[in-house]
This record gives sequence, C-alpha cells and structure tokens, in this order.
Amino acid sequence: MRVFTILGPSQSGKTTLTRARLGKLGEGVADVVAVGCMADQAKHLDKAVLLRALDAGLGDGNPVGGRTLAALGGLDTGASRSGLQAGDIGQAIKSDHPNLGYCYSADGSAGLPGWAQPPPSTYRRLVVPVQQGDEARLSAALDRLVGIDPAVKLEQDPISGRALLHLQGPLHLRRVLATLETEFGVEAIGEQVPPAFCETLREPIELRYRHRKQSGGAGQFADVLIEMRPLPRGSGFQFHDRIKGGAVPKAYIPSVEAGVREALREGYNSHPVVDVAVVLKDGKDHAVDSADFAFRTAAKNAVRSALDQADLVLLQPIMKVAIHVPSVFSGRVIPVISNRKGQVLGFAAEDGKAGWVVLEALIPLVARDGLCHGLASASRGTGWFETAFDHYEEVRQDELAPV
Repeated sequence: MRVFTILGPSQSGKTTLTRARLGKLGEGVADVVAVGCMADQAKHLDKAVLLRALDAGLGDGNPVGGRTLAALGGLDTGASRSGLQAGDIGQAIKSDHPNLGYCYSADGSAGLPGWAQPPPSTYRRLVVPVQQGDEARLSAALDRLVGIDPAVKLEQDPISGRALLHLQGPLHLRRVLATLETEFGVEAIGEQVPPAFCETLREPIELRYRHRKQSGGAGQFADVLIEMRPLPRGSGFQFHDRIKGGAVPKAYIPSVEAGVREALREGYNSHPVVDVAVVLKDGKDHAVDSADFAFRTAAKNAVRSALDQADLVLLQPIMKVAIHVPSVFSGRVIPVISNRKGQVLGFAAEDGKAGWVVLEALIPLVARDGLCHGLASASRGTGWFETAFDHYEEVRQDELAPV
C-alpha cells in the first residue's frame, strides 16, 4: 500500500468543519470520529483501510462503528500511545468492520453523502476466470473487492449469468484484474457485455400444435390452437383464452400460459420476444393421457413453431442519458452523441454546481461503451453520465456493430 503524507495539526480547522458537515447525516453518526478514505487488499495484511481521524486520540482498542479497532497506526511513525491526532491518517488492519466510503462514530456508521462519492461507474465488463475451476474463487474475490472499492459495482448479467462489473473505465478494469491475480491468485479477463436485444412480430400468426407421446403406461396428449399478434411498443405480454365448450379444461389453461411465457422468454434467436398477445383459441384433451405437463409442452412448442414461421423484428434498447459536464466542454460532447446515433434532447444548468451543465440525450445501448470513451476524451476526464432505459426501437442489421 502507498504511504501518504499525514495531515498535520494545521488542518484542524478544516477537520472541524468536515466533522460538522458529516454529523448532519442522521442517527448514529452525530459525533464522527473517523472516515474511511482508502482501502486495499494485501496478502500479508488481508484488508487494510486508511482511516482519517476527525477526533484526537484515535488508536488501538478505541471503539469505531460499534466495535474496537484491533490495530491502528500512523503511516510514517507506526502505532502511537496517544493515538492519531485530528486530521491524521492511519492504517487499520486486523479489523474487518471498517470500510471505504463510510464515516464512523464510536457506536455507529453511515455512508458518505453524495458530494463525497465517486461518479457513477458506467463502464461495464463481464469478468470471466481463465481457468474454469476458478468460478467460486472469483466470486469470493469480487465480493472482497467490492468492500474495498466503492467505485466497483457487482451484479449478475441476466443473459450470460456471469459476474458483471460497473467500473470507472479501462484503467480501473486493469487494476481490478491485476488485484485479482496478485492478491487472490485468480487470473481473469474482461469481456464485453452482450447486447440486450429483443424481438417482436410484424404480423399476426395462428398455429395449431399437437403433442403426443406414448412410451408404455400413461402417455402424453395435448392439442392447442394459438394466435399471436403484435402489440404497441412497451405493452409487454398479454394472454387470453377463448375456449368454448370445454375444449381445453380450465385446469390446464394456466399450464398453457406457462408454456407460452417460457417460449417467449427463450425466444427464437436467443432474444426474448416482447410486446405480443397470445390467444388460446381451441384445443383438445384426452381423458387419460392429458396433464399439466403435456399442455405446457404443447404450448411451448406451438410458440416456437409460430416464431419459426413468423416475420420477426429485432429491437434494441434505447437509453436516456444525463451527461454531467463542465460547460466549457459542452460543445465537444454533442459530436460524441451524434457520432453514436444518439439524439440530443437539451441542456440545463446543474443545480448546486456553478459552471456545470446537464445534457440529456437518447442513445442505443450498444453505444454505451463508446460514450464512455468519447466523453472521457471530450471532457478531459471530468464528465460523467447516468443512464436509464427509455424504450425499444427497431434496428437494422447494419446498426448492430458497437459504436
């Protein structure tokens, strides 16, 4: 871990102001004694957290966050009997409870406010172990890394099931991968996140499917007639039945819907199918061989067969982006958006930040990585952005390449 210069007594005035600001966060942190300002993972120390003392006398055995510190020493002088002075920075080891990004009173803790947090991590990568047997070790190592780096956000990618990291950029990814290898012994690589495309129908389609299986004893039989039709964008999924005369017993209709949902979730080209209505119009059952599983299988195969014959439309997610950037760089940001098939919606001054503006735009999700690189270059590393899903939009094959 790097050695930092200890802030001396001349910083006592600033320390008092900082303590007063943090003391307004809520219950449990009225008298802030320390702030976790940096953390690292080392083989010989395990987790080590740098604490900045906001009160005099902080040292070994003192209560911080409701538990005592096992060992706390100044970075340049080692442990001191009198403890750290206000403004000093010490290294806490052999204590698992302090974390980066928190402020601590003697018996409580709270996350640091927004003005003390890093910008949102918008650079996304899947982390995959080089050795297939390292999945469990990688998962445990990533959990430890999240505890020492608040700029790392860990999720599970819903498409691939891999660990998905939200990072500050390529250099941040390089540091994370190096830490995994040197401190945890897990070699891993970063991969691009697969695009979250969906599909829908252009025209309605109707199809009958009969599931029949006989292998000794009770067999399987189910017959369904379904109609699929497109819905307006954003409508989701609808299921109806128009069964007359008990052609399909009511007890089996939920199984038909379950089979339809499963087939639409899997999709025809590995993309889920959205904004469709499915109607069960007719069917047949068998007094002996019909069962829930048979009707679920028949419905699932009916949807698959219908998708195989249907005219499908590929949809891409369009994200609404709020870009925060110093106003002097705002003119450079517009080409970054337009070059990535984005649409600028407007500018507004950012509340509470003189000289900053917020630019709102719409961009395809596949352009998100390109926006990370382009914005960093255009704003000299000062700009950041937030994204939220807005809608799906039809995409042509020539637009599939990341930009």
